[in-house]
Amino acid sequence: MIQKILAPIVRNEKLSAPGHHVLTFHAPDLARAARPGHFIAVHADTGAQILRRPFSVYTTDAETGNCSILFSVYGPSTSMMAKYAPGDLLDLIGPLGGKVFAADSRPAARHIMVGGGYGVPPLAFLTRQILAADRGATVLFVNGARTRDFLVGTDGLDDIGATLLPATDDGSHGYKGRVTGVLEPLLTVAGRPPTAIYTCGPTPMMKAVAEMAMAFDVPCQASLEVFMPCGIGICMGCAIPTPDGRYLRGCVEGPVFEAREIVWK
Repeated sequence: MIQKILAPIVRNEKLSAPGHHVLTFHAPDLARAARPGHFIAVHADTGAQILRRPFSVYTTDAETGNCSILFSVYGPSTSMMAKYAPGDLLDLIGPLGGKVFAADSRPAARHIMVGGGYGVPPLAFLTRQILAADRGATVLFVNGARTRDFLVGTDGLDDIGATLLPATDDGSHGYKGRVTGVLEPLLTVAGRPPTAIYTCGPTPMMKAVAEMAMAFDVPCQASLEVFMPCGIGICMGCAIPTPDGRYLRGCVEGPVFEAREIVWK
């Protein structure tokens, strides 16, 4: 159930990536209800920002009641959030999103996450969920960034069984180039097992991933990074075109869509 919550801040961790933070807060109902792909809408009282800002849920812990989001400082809202200290209150609405990620249920399915930047948190959440249900599951995590310094959000995933496959534009860590350069060999390997792709990040990246998935006839779920002014399906600010000429609302019919469900621009 969607709730407006004033959640006490537990900690505000500044990451090594410039301007990036993980903000942990206490919200027991959200911790129990949130699933990979859900997001929250945050209001930071800056005096200059009227609309709430959406952030994907990064971690949840039903036992402690804590949740977290990962964000980078950009604009007045996130600049204020970077200053939050334990005991301050986070004004949020959530969990939001009508359709979230669903792990492929085919036997021995291989799960490929492809993310970058803001797109990493829901994929990291999904990775933890898949491996908690089946420690022997095959999860490959392709994480792209401009440089090594901006590869964020995957810490600890290799410890629970995920295979991390970083890609950087400058070659400072992992594959030198775009995430599609890592993805394509995974799809062309001989005797490819049942495979599913899950992607979230900058729209040009997701478009390239979705087109590659469709070309190889591999199911692909994409969590769209679109402007969501209200987050509850009223304003139509997140309308997404479909191949049959209709429009879907990213916040309530999504944010997760099958790659073939929408028109990629």
